[in-house]
Amino acid sequence: MRYGYGMVLAAVACAALIGCGGPKDTLNRQAVVGEVTLKGEPLDTGAILFEPQDSANGTNGGAVITAGRFEISKQRGLPPGVYVVRVSSPDSAPVVLAEGEAPGDSSKVAKERVPKTWNVESEQTITVEAGGENKFELAIP
Repeated sequence: MRYGYGMVLAAVACAALIGCGGPKDTLNRQAVVGEVTLKGEPLDTGAILFEPQDSANGTNGGAVITAGRFEISKQRGLPPGVYVVRVSSPDSAPVVLAEGEAPGDSSKVAKERVPKTWNVESEQTITVEAGGENKFELAIP
């Protein structure tokens, strides 16, 4: 069977107008934004991680915290569900090395400013809702 050049051109033009649709968001991702304070002040720098309580129906997500704010776009967002929140913000003071110790040889790490109850031992949660605003204000004591 032979197709004419016009038929092929029409098919390509139609596909371009309709679009390929791109990858479908099967997870129903939601944008997530918020503010983080530490001892009543906006957290200057840090990172926030969201881990789904039900790992079978969610995905991890995270963002950088700058001047107390974080944002995850819908494209990289979180599916609806309940998430454990973990915040990390190492002290910006330089790590003091022992005499003769090279920086790469040290096992010393910066001190974490965020309490363990909001970090490695966190039980803090948020609930991401489909179509909701999903804006969170997190106050770390």
